[in-house]
Amino acid sequence: MTLAPIRLAGSVLSLLAGGWATFVAYYGTNSVAPCLPFSTCIVVLQGGFGPLSPSELQGALFIVGAILAIDSLVSFAGVRASFIVGSVLSTAVLAIVAIQWGAYSDSYSMAAVVLSLLAVVADFVASRPARALSEQSNPMNLPVFG
Repeated sequence: MTLAPIRLAGSVLSLLAGGWATFVAYYGTNSVAPCLPFSTCIVVLQGGFGPLSPSELQGALFIVGAILAIDSLVSFAGVRASFIVGSVLSTAVLAIVAIQWGAYSDSYSMAAVVLSLLAVVADFVASRPARALSEQSNPMNLPVFG
């Protein structure tokens, strides 16, 4: 079974966005050394949201990115629901990066935003059902004589 080009694009973009989000969560902080998700090394940076600390949001970005990468591998099999899930997860990556703007390197954050936006659009379009046969191509549409 071959994937339609938009579904292939959605799968590849989701894989890139998920992989990049996990990379950014682990290596993209503005600290000197890599900062493990759910650790306290990111606490001094900005980016908390309500009851969530910056380190919890960093961990959420890592987990959502990993799930997005796994979901994109499932989408290569052509499962339509995986494109819907991929679109939602890419939106979550966008939200987390936007909330924590400044906690990660600007170039890493911008790349995550661009990849996630492209993945949201491609997954949304790929989640639509395939077109049915047109009336002209339908084999039951035989000419009528008489």
